[in-house]
Amino acid sequence: MSRPAWWQRAALPFAVALLLAAAARAAFPFDGLYGQDAFAYFRFARAFVPHLRFDLPLPDLYWPRGYPVAVAALLPLTGGGPAAGQLVSALACAWAAAASYLLVQALEPETAGRGAPLVAGLAVAASGAVLRTSQVVMADGLALGLAATAMLCAARFAVDRRGWWLVACAAALSWGAVTRWLVGLLALPIAAHWLLALRAPQPERQPLPAQAARPGRWPWIAAAAVVGLMVVIPQLVAAHAVPRSFEAHEWLERWNPAHAFERDFRTGEGPTHYKLPVALFYLARLGWPDYLFPGVALFALIGLWIVVRERRWAAAALLVGWPLVVWLFISGIPYENPRFLLPTLPAIGALVGIGFARVAAMVSRRGRTALAGVFAASLVAGIALGAREHARVVVAHKNAGLDAVAWMSREVPAPATVLMSGGTLIFEHYGSTKVRDIFLLTPAALDELIAGGGPYYYCEDPDEIAARWTGLSPALHQQALRARGLSEVARHPPYSLFRVASARR
Repeated sequence: MSRPAWWQRAALPFAVALLLAAAARAAFPFDGLYGQDAFAYFRFARAFVPHLRFDLPLPDLYWPRGYPVAVAALLPLTGGGPAAGQLVSALACAWAAAASYLLVQALEPETAGRGAPLVAGLAVAASGAVLRTSQVVMADGLALGLAATAMLCAARFAVDRRGWWLVACAAALSWGAVTRWLVGLLALPIAAHWLLALRAPQPERQPLPAQAARPGRWPWIAAAAVVGLMVVIPQLVAAHAVPRSFEAHEWLERWNPAHAFERDFRTGEGPTHYKLPVALFYLARLGWPDYLFPGVALFALIGLWIVVRERRWAAAALLVGWPLVVWLFISGIPYENPRFLLPTLPAIGALVGIGFARVAAMVSRRGRTALAGVFAASLVAGIALGAREHARVVVAHKNAGLDAVAWMSREVPAPATVLMSGGTLIFEHYGSTKVRDIFLLTPAALDELIAGGGPYYYCEDPDEIAARWTGLSPALHQQALRARGLSEVARHPPYSLFRVASARR
């Protein structure tokens, strides 16, 4: 009987991830637009094709453009709606699960018969983090899929030395970097993996005619470099026009290894207090029940122990090195967000598969059945907790935002403009009221704006301003507008709506 093709072997985790994404979409109706980032990505995606065809201006985007460009390509399939962004995220997450299967098969072919590839793929497919990521119009899912692709191609190149794997790795890595800058750091563990794997002796093989005639490595290396630069350079040029998106990004300017042990920060988003130090938070999130259920994370720890104890240094460089590099970097930024860990999931899933296979080899047949039951129960529990978190945080927050949009539309007459210091994109997208974001305006520029016409209303979250924005732009705007004159019109917690006096008191 012939060996199944790679797409047949990886089809199950791919299908599981897609089915879970579809089930979550059916259970929790949600269009994927959540938070400022999602609206910014979608707005840019809709403007991209008109920009290419008619040279219309693009909206500002402070993040790399790899994801919204992919969304723009699928917009015609969804009638121009945000489902295109969800489709990109869901397909990328499903592919990450399939690529994790194939990654283990490339790195650990001797464990394939013990279920390691399938366990790795299912660990990624059924992660609560993947379930949530597949639903949102944000870059995390595509970054995950591209990181998985780059790791798979790197592993395949180390195995058979075929040049097209090198080119594919460069394409995936560069596209991943222009989707999430963080993915660019994957170049370090990939380089270490190649350095260790390519120096190892290769088993004797009977070369095929096509292999015997293939060209040397240098043309492939040059092709990989050209492909990578073709993807990265346009994004660097675009980022240079918006310095805060890369060269003046707060992650780079304020990165400090001492942040790993700190909990209190003051950033451009105001003062923040976290319950755990940054490094400990990210380490704990890797075993968080709604991210990787502890029963699954335990197998990852066993897999880590195996590859290090048995000195499988080439595999360890990729599977341990990648999560380690990400953890070290994000432990030095003054933010805590579990989404930043997501690109490491294929490596962790591979460790889960390796750990599971080793334990399965040590127990009886009945023990393997019990082991599979424990793993399956852990996946189900993780899915349930991930879905609960998605409904409780993302969907509930979005519904509350839609209620606020409807409230504002009722309270503000059509000719008026509502001034807000940030948080405007949901009102602009769904509402009928004209909204103006004044976050970047100075108090003097704000006064000049109001003096130029009207009527104007002002909407704020007073508790948030008091807690986070003291001395920063929103608080300065609040003071300037109160000095001009505000009369409260309505409240819809947490928002208060005021009419702005047309002339200073």
